[in-house]
Amino acid sequence: MTFHAFKRVAAALLAASVAFSLAACGANSAGKTSADSQSSGVQTVNVAGVTGKKPYTYVDGDNYTGYDFELLKKIDEKLPQYEFKYTALAQDSLLTGLQSGKFDLATCHFYGTAERFTTFDYSENPTALSDARLVIRTDETGVNSLEDLAKSGKKLAPIPTDDARYTLIKSYNEQHPDNKIEFDGATEKSATVADTLKAVGAGKYDAAIYPYTSFQSIKDELGLPLTLTDSIGLFPTVFLYHKADDNKQLRSDVDAVLKEFREDGTLSKLSEEFFGEDVFQLPGADKVTDVIYWK
Repeated sequence: MTFHAFKRVAAALLAASVAFSLAACGANSAGKTSADSQSSGVQTVNVAGVTGKKPYTYVDGDNYTGYDFELLKKIDEKLPQYEFKYTALAQDSLLTGLQSGKFDLATCHFYGTAERFTTFDYSENPTALSDARLVIRTDETGVNSLEDLAKSGKKLAPIPTDDARYTLIKSYNEQHPDNKIEFDGATEKSATVADTLKAVGAGKYDAAIYPYTSFQSIKDELGLPLTLTDSIGLFPTVFLYHKADDNKQLRSDVDAVLKEFREDGTLSKLSEEFFGEDVFQLPGADKVTDVIYWK
């Protein structure tokens, strides 16, 4: 082989090697790992939801779904600078993991509370609105509002003192000192939704307050003669974040999308799909823009 022929063969081999390397890089980028995401400027966001909390967060096979998870998927699509990774677990473990930094964001139709907002950062725009109703027995007559309940002298089931529902009744009683609702505070784990509704059905209490969706999701399972009044209050729900400077931009970006989704009807569509009603069209919904409801 002459010297010039050798140079031609060497050049051809070098070109083939470069082409192979470029093709390999292309294949790797198509199936990027979390490390690849970080190096490419895409931030991985570890998201946790509460397991088995239909219609808010639950797992169907390999699919993380429910209102909150589906909302986050749509937000992720709008924010190419992030890649959301999902986990579902018990609420206590979720909040512990969020506080430690194992998770960046947690969701499950959470009400904001003064205690939670001290421990965690939170979305400035509501993720949804929780439609609170009175749950009463079907043979109950004359009770369709807080005023009706107070006038009747009937007893309301206990409400956890750190819950938005407690704030609602406390505020009502402060505004109506001559027509108060009889009720007691409770610890957060004092009774499950099912236990409380069974107590109403048995006559231990005359009414309970729960979101429309919470009642709808359990009423058939319980088989109790219970029904709902009209809406008595709308409460904003939030995403919770691990307190860290690194999450400030994430919170800002997500809040911007939440605002856009409320304005363009995306939140309404998700509400109709998972809650069975458009909570954003209920009376007074347009006034619920702040996630702080306690004073």
